[in-house]
Amino acid sequence: MKAAALLLLLFSLPAGAAPPPWYAPQRSAPASPEPGLPADTLDACPKLDLKANEGYADAPAVREVAHVDAAALPLPQDDLDRAGLMEILNTNLEYWNARPDSASVKIGGDVFYAPRLRATARALLALFSEGLPPAELRKALTDRFRIYRASADDGTGKTVITGYYEAEIPVTRAPDAEHKYPVHLRPADLVKTNADMGVDFDYGRYDETGALVRHYSTGEIHAGALAGQGLDLVWSAHPGQIMLLQIQGSGVLRFPDGDHIRAGFDGANGHPYRSVQKALIDCGETPSMSFKNFIKYLATQGPREERLTALNPRYVYFQKRPKESRPYGAIGRALTPGRSIAIDPKHIPYGLLGLLKSRRPVADGESLTFKDFSRFIATHDTGSAIRGPGRVDLFWGTGPTAETEASSMKASGELYLLVEK
Repeated sequence: MKAAALLLLLFSLPAGAAPPPWYAPQRSAPASPEPGLPADTLDACPKLDLKANEGYADAPAVREVAHVDAAALPLPQDDLDRAGLMEILNTNLEYWNARPDSASVKIGGDVFYAPRLRATARALLALFSEGLPPAELRKALTDRFRIYRASADDGTGKTVITGYYEAEIPVTRAPDAEHKYPVHLRPADLVKTNADMGVDFDYGRYDETGALVRHYSTGEIHAGALAGQGLDLVWSAHPGQIMLLQIQGSGVLRFPDGDHIRAGFDGANGHPYRSVQKALIDCGETPSMSFKNFIKYLATQGPREERLTALNPRYVYFQKRPKESRPYGAIGRALTPGRSIAIDPKHIPYGLLGLLKSRRPVADGESLTFKDFSRFIATHDTGSAIRGPGRVDLFWGTGPTAETEASSMKASGELYLLVEK
């Protein structure tokens, strides 16, 4: 709390001071729950009917995770170092040690309780400590563990795999005529919902009638719905950069003098995620490109950039994190680059070890090639665009190489999950 108070003191406008003329004024609850569409050529595109495309995330159809015969497990080869593997196994064990014995998960129609999943983590730690060659390791895994496969319902048995990373964006400590888009701290009235509340959104607020509703949309926030509340962490020149930070879920906020702070996820507004990039591709405005290049494209759009980012009504709030910390996942523990994955916890539980096979981009200077890979991963995170058991987001880490490779990652693959028999 003391750190948050200091942060507000450093980065917020003075209390009672008149904001600059370019800053949107504070206003009461907006009349419309959705942002208006851009008043330009995109108006004619029927695929931008926001209400008709409520679930606009790019995800395959849903199929439940299925138990498979031991013969289905590929040879367990791993292209990364052993230290990262042991780290994710210890993270899984820490996660299940912190859960009560009554905690349960459902995988492929089978129900498992926390004691079984603790035992799974311990057994895997012991097994991988032996350093077995792939053929012997495969026999040990199939003898001692149940194998589950996650896939999209397209008949291929494949999973769609994308990448994410810790973003870095340029910011300033105070607003000016160029840097007028704040990275927001969590609003005081934000409520994390649960199944007992009878709503179909993950975060919301109580309105003046006492009804639980979604928090303000991206368009409403651009228009000033949160202005004057002391929620301004830092300031950016581009709403597309803030959208990038929100999609990645964490980031390094770099000041002009080279100093930085780190920001981590601290809630969202409860609106569904919609891919702005997919919308513009579907409407014929932009060709397919890496997400990194799409963010650069948005920055060329001038005032229109704000309107385009509002096509995604979902908005994410942040908290300041220690400078040297690593990004945290949804399980409340540090992510391991190359091995932590984001999944849909409605279909795949947290804290499981799996084997992932696919193709990945490899950056070498200005060139980008693709190669097959196989490695052990763990389910440590989630994301608003990750829906169904046929979707995986692989955490790449921090830095320019992670940005380039994660932004270019989109491939089909195979995901197998392990639970001790």
